[in-house]
Amino acid sequence: MASCPDRLEALWLDVYGELDPKSRPALEKHLLVCEACRKEREQLIRLIQQVKENAPSSVLTPERAASLTNSIMQELRNEWGKNRRRKKLFTRHWVLIPAVAAASIIIVAFAWFSFKDFNSSSGRVSTALLQSDPQLIAEDLDVIKNMELLEEMEALQELIKFVDTQPYKNSRIQKLMKEKIENDKMQA
Repeated sequence: MASCPDRLEALWLDVYGELDPKSRPALEKHLLVCEACRKEREQLIRLIQQVKENAPSSVLTPERAASLTNSIMQELRNEWGKNRRRKKLFTRHWVLIPAVAAASIIIVAFAWFSFKDFNSSSGRVSTALLQSDPQLIAEDLDVIKNMELLEEMEALQELIKFVDTQPYKNSRIQKLMKEKIENDKMQA
């Protein structure tokens, strides 16, 4: 016969003496009714007694306890000493923080003024380039001004491709569209 699976945990806790007082009356009532759980409890008690009798004693002698205590205390002292030395190492260097901050400010100021001079000198070079090739710049300005016209021309070319591929009954529309595009090309 097997014990009730829902009572197995309560049986183990009871045998070890860890069952809470609120659950004990319910388990005792169940044990009066269920013979399988009673036998299971008795077997668990016998098993625990056998283990206690046959297990080697793990008594710690006073000499061994003192030895362990001394070694643990020595390790703690060593760790405390290391941490203390580290703290001293970092507390000495706090004096250097203002010096590092001042050096950083000087470097930033130097870089700022150097960059400012660099920009002003590069501006002069670009002005010289503008004066050396005014025709090229004028052409670029014309292209920029006529950018909208160029975009419209591209749109019209796409429209022509579409119209040419579509079969229209009225070929007069196609003629007008082609004439319009040719006129635009001539004007540009």
